[in-house]
Amino acid sequence: MAKKGGSKALKRYAVSKVMWISPKEGKWAIKTEPGPHNKETSVPLGFVLRDLIKIGETMREVKVALKQRKVKVNGVVRTSHKFPVGLFDIISIDGIEHDYKMVYDLKGRLVPEKIEKVDKVVKLSKVVKKTTVKGGKLQLTTNDGRNILAEDNTIKPHDTLKLELPKQKVLKVLKMQAGAKVYIIGGSHAGEQGVVKEIKPGTEKAPAMVTIKTTSKEFQTTINNVFVIGE
Repeated sequence: MAKKGGSKALKRYAVSKVMWISPKEGKWAIKTEPGPHNKETSVPLGFVLRDLIKIGETMREVKVALKQRKVKVNGVVRTSHKFPVGLFDIISIDGIEHDYKMVYDLKGRLVPEKIEKVDKVVKLSKVVKKTTVKGGKLQLTTNDGRNILAEDNTIKPHDTLKLELPKQKVLKVLKMQAGAKVYIIGGSHAGEQGVVKEIKPGTEKAPAMVTIKTTSKEFQTTINNVFVIGE
């Protein structure tokens, strides 16, 4: 009988570049399940809790905490250790006085950053697609798998939505434009922050190029690597 579906196991040498793990420390790694982030831009929740936040020494201890519904991601209880966690996701854990926001380190790996615990989760999501659906309504698709109906037709791909979760209420739109504060999410400058100096339009075959200015240098990267985080 033919085997159906992909492999449920993942060898350490095959993990995505955003996962902070050594292939020399063992043979197998946790494989993310389907979810809001793709496997190349996310890490398993169990890995974050055990290896980075360290709420338990073993995966068994982490699974117990998850089954007891002690962990929320973006304001929603998650019970699977394979749930994919990605950039700017907010992790809340019962009994811990602060929350964690997932960011990139300067090697492009996802790591948890301590933040103040809040009652309402506010998250930044980048618009990656804009379509018109039935009834002429505008639908925005974001980098973390959200589909949001909006009335503001000026919102474009590469703009950022400031969302209140889990309601998905749009609090503010941050435009991709000169002067915007940005976070680099890909390429050799992943994890760095700067300000947009110039945007050169792209073509059908090549994406737009963005010139970024930091306190010490200037560099160019494709617009796909740029995430607006402020005005």
